[in-house]
Amino acid sequence: MDCKAERKALINEGILSLYGKPEPGQVVTDEGLYGMSCSILEEQGDYVYIRMEYGYKGWVLGSGLREGAWAPEDRRMRVMKRNMDVMERPEVASPVYKSMPMGSVVALAEGEEKEGWTCVRLADGRKGYTKTSYLVPCVELNREGPDMDEETFRVRVTEMVKMYEGTHYRWGGKSPFGIDCSGLCSMAYLLCGVVIHRDASLEPEFCMHKIERKDMKPGDLLFFPGHVAMYLGGERQMYIHSTAKAGSDGVDYNSLKPGDPLYREDLDKGILYIGSIYPLDK
Repeated sequence: MDCKAERKALINEGILSLYGKPEPGQVVTDEGLYGMSCSILEEQGDYVYIRMEYGYKGWVLGSGLREGAWAPEDRRMRVMKRNMDVMERPEVASPVYKSMPMGSVVALAEGEEKEGWTCVRLADGRKGYTKTSYLVPCVELNREGPDMDEETFRVRVTEMVKMYEGTHYRWGGKSPFGIDCSGLCSMAYLLCGVVIHRDASLEPEFCMHKIERKDMKPGDLLFFPGHVAMYLGGERQMYIHSTAKAGSDGVDYNSLKPGDPLYREDLDKGILYIGSIYPLDK
């Protein structure tokens, strides 16, 4: 399809599942979060084939989309609370319009002013209210690297990934309601404005590339067969990942240091390669 003819849409569900085929019973491959942008590529019955703003493609139920796009002048905000409600009025007892997970997108709107509350516009055009502290300005997504210096980025991306601590494992998930290994790492990067491949592998169209293990630093990624983790560093050589291993069952910490209580020899010896976005011009 000619890119000029692509129709734009916004995710209009708190979490919208992406599938590999347009039919019931399929395994979830990814999730679109509320307010995220996508392009409509094809339609088949109740299903729509979309390309997410970060490049990932899949089939979704068309009922979960709102055709249209955020306008360039919209002051888009990213949800940074594990779960956020948008209320009818700026009151805690007000009816809830919409609930959405961390990573979702809304736009600022004009409305009643009340300390601690912010008026926002939803993907469907409705206005509502949420707590001001739950939102941060959206950072423009970039495949070439972050709009900040390396030290700041490494601190920020490791802070972002830790926000999912305690989340249970969900195949194809990428929210605090359930997340898989690649969803965890890709979302941490996305919240810092950097687009990396959503699955547990390196792809040439993204800025992440292989580095030597001796050169890895906090924020770099450890790739295993079908699995990925983020290196956190420190004396204990810690890393964080979302794992379905019994006893962990979600976002958990482990160590690369033999003898450490959290050391996992199977993962240490199973590392295929290390991925980093630095140096950016490689």
